[in-house]
Amino acid sequence: MIGTATAETPGWRSHWVVRIGAPTLYLLGTAVAIDRVGLPYSQDWIFLWIVGLMVVFSLAAGQHSMRRLIRDWLPVILALLAYDLLRGVADGKLLPIHWQPPVTADEILGLGQVPTVRLQDAVYTAGHLHFWDYAAFAFWFSHFFATLLVGVAIWLYRYQWFHRFAACVVALAAMGLVTYVLFPAAPPWLAADHGYIDHTYRITHAVVNNLPVPKASALFQKGTDWGNDVAAVPSLHAAYTMLICLFLWPRLNRRWRPLLAAYPIGMGLSLVYLGEHYLIDILLGWVYAAVAIYLVNWGFERWGRRTEAAATREAADLGKARGAAEAPTAPEPAGASR
Repeated sequence: MIGTATAETPGWRSHWVVRIGAPTLYLLGTAVAIDRVGLPYSQDWIFLWIVGLMVVFSLAAGQHSMRRLIRDWLPVILALLAYDLLRGVADGKLLPIHWQPPVTADEILGLGQVPTVRLQDAVYTAGHLHFWDYAAFAFWFSHFFATLLVGVAIWLYRYQWFHRFAACVVALAAMGLVTYVLFPAAPPWLAADHGYIDHTYRITHAVVNNLPVPKASALFQKGTDWGNDVAAVPSLHAAYTMLICLFLWPRLNRRWRPLLAAYPIGMGLSLVYLGEHYLIDILLGWVYAAVAIYLVNWGFERWGRRTEAAATREAADLGKARGAAEAPTAPEPAGASR
């Protein structure tokens, strides 16, 4: 049910030790785990971390029960895990991989040269990483956390928005998956490996290999079953950042809008520079985000109108029934037989 959450009696959970101490201990534990085990690089680790975060902050906030957490988040987590698994099998085995169309589109958008090649030629130095390489990597890596973290914040503090946001997230994943099956397309770094464009580096790998912390090994994600090198069109990295921007734009104070707009723009530039996506992938991702929000809003509004109409009919029928029950009974005519 969509609506403002009814606060439970906080009791011991309202104590400042719990409200401040539990999240603090969890974040400190996260830092220790990254130092000892490595960066949570795989989706399974990220899901576990997000679930733990929700449990801790839900405990500290004192406004959500574990039953509500499971009811609200289990369908979302299962849908995203299913998306990850199915994305791995949509790898060009059913339909041929598209190599040239994204290149042609980007040459048109880049006025004769693929923007990835132009950017890397201008500012990337092979074998020597600069601060902007790490900044671009940070944008790219934030995709694995940002959408779920925004969902957690909405769930905790603006519960009335949560179901609509969750529906947008799942709808966008489904739209992307269908496209990956029907139109498998190679990213710039892979197209360069096969000679379709000029030399292009996959800078994300160069940055990962130079990070001061190791990568945490996946718990259950193995091989290509959980990855797809030809799931480039559209860019869901770009799509989800735009989804966050568009969803929150009318709901947050105007002072947040520059930050909301900067996130998808920074993500798009980073993806193109890193060699992970073409510019056309970014633009299509933004379109997919807008379509997902439109469809979800349309569905929720239609459902709301139907629910309201049903409630109005029910109230009218109940009013008629009460009126009939309260109507005075006509007296029997004189002399009527008994």
